[in-house]
Amino acid sequence: MTLSSRMTRGGELMRRIIMLLGIALFTTMAGCASINPFQKHVYSTPPGKTDSAVARSYDPKIKPYTVLGRTYYPLKNAAGYDEVGMASWYGEDFHGKKTANGQHYNMYGVSAAHKTLPLGTRVRVTNLANKRSVVLVVNDRGPFVRGRILDLSYGAAKELGTVEQGVARVRITALSSMPAKTRTVARTALKYYSVRVGAFALRDNAERTYKQLLASGYHNANITTIVSKGVRLHVVQAGSFISRDKAEQVQQRLKPEFPTCYIIS
Repeated sequence: MTLSSRMTRGGELMRRIIMLLGIALFTTMAGCASINPFQKHVYSTPPGKTDSAVARSYDPKIKPYTVLGRTYYPLKNAAGYDEVGMASWYGEDFHGKKTANGQHYNMYGVSAAHKTLPLGTRVRVTNLANKRSVVLVVNDRGPFVRGRILDLSYGAAKELGTVEQGVARVRITALSSMPAKTRTVARTALKYYSVRVGAFALRDNAERTYKQLLASGYHNANITTIVSKGVRLHVVQAGSFISRDKAEQVQQRLKPEFPTCYIIS
């Protein structure tokens, strides 16, 4: 073989080696990009079907489920659940899509997403900054963001006055211990008694009565917004009590100032 032939073959071999090294380097870089540990993923509600890696392991109704590498274990019931933490809200991006319990999300309704409370649990959510509260049903899973315990519907956030700030400190108190479908078996597992002072169509009137209660020492007083027969009412309560005896004592003390107050459970 002549010298020129050997040089030609040597050059061809070198070009092939360089090409193979280039392909290997590109593959390595692409692989690293797909598992970039610094890439941030933020979900306020469960990821959709397009995120197959998460969707395969996501069963929010009764079984433990894994989202973004963390496994959550839903509670069997909500007896005694009372928690304080940060709540956000979610809206248009999820409006009309299915929630974890199969219903279609209505951003203008009053509902919430929670990571572990049984779906169907009724809770009272109170904004600790302004003491507004709303009773709603947990029908979705989330928020999967560090430091948040509840994702409110837009409608619920509006009632609580948290739309503008986005995230607010709230208190979540369970009013029913089990989801609606199973509550008939354990109806008396958890019962609260409240002293209802009045119901007002105008928020200002409810706020005025609420401030009277605070001034009288009823620091657990709250305002709950409900819709009854198509009418929005702001219900003022002096507090919630596990003991009916305690509720009756409070009712008797309030009678002189609020003669129409009564106990509800």
